[in-house]
Amino acid sequence: MRAPAFDPTAEYHLNELRIAQDASAPGHLLPPIPATCKAVLDIGCGAGQTLIASSLSTGVLACGVDPDARALSLGRSLTDRVNFASATGEYLPFSDGSFDMVFSRVALPYMDIPAALAEISRVLRPGGHLWLSLHPPAFAFRTMGHAIRAGSLRGVVFPVYTLVNALSLHLANRQLLWPFGRRRYESVQTAAGMNRALQRARFKDIRIQRNRFFVASARRT
Repeated sequence: MRAPAFDPTAEYHLNELRIAQDASAPGHLLPPIPATCKAVLDIGCGAGQTLIASSLSTGVLACGVDPDARALSLGRSLTDRVNFASATGEYLPFSDGSFDMVFSRVALPYMDIPAALAEISRVLRPGGHLWLSLHPPAFAFRTMGHAIRAGSLRGVVFPVYTLVNALSLHLANRQLLWPFGRRRYESVQTAAGMNRALQRARFKDIRIQRNRFFVASARRT
């Protein structure tokens, strides 16, 4: 009998689910979802591991969007409590004011941040909650160090691009497309840059936490 083919996408997301469900795991991080929230959206949800681990009550509408069709297919096999849709943070397929809370766990750094924040603001109800986990500049410097040790020129160039994008967001509230190969966005973020970007997207009560994780939270005006 032939052994089943190894699926790295499924293995990655299943491992992320194990971490999300294990409070003692080093990478464990879940958004604090207020009990009053009746509709919650996870942007960059993968297989819905964060929503699954959050154990939302049956009365809560749980939605997750991700551009990865394989991850969404896996998510549908894991739970029937999450409504999955193929979408990016810059173009959300929901009506204005649809959600009480939107969160994104380490997915915003791979988006056009000003465009994604504008969409998040649009789909949140006034007073709705936003929670984001982000990549600090140290993330780019670590990546660059690995590339230097591996002797990879491209591996050095890409984290430089993410640092330039951090500066662009910090100074001008703009993001730059990666100009080579697959066109995409990626950046690291600064606390000041995110604070200004959130204010421009009509958020208030902004809190930036920099301890073991880099987390930003806010409320829609």
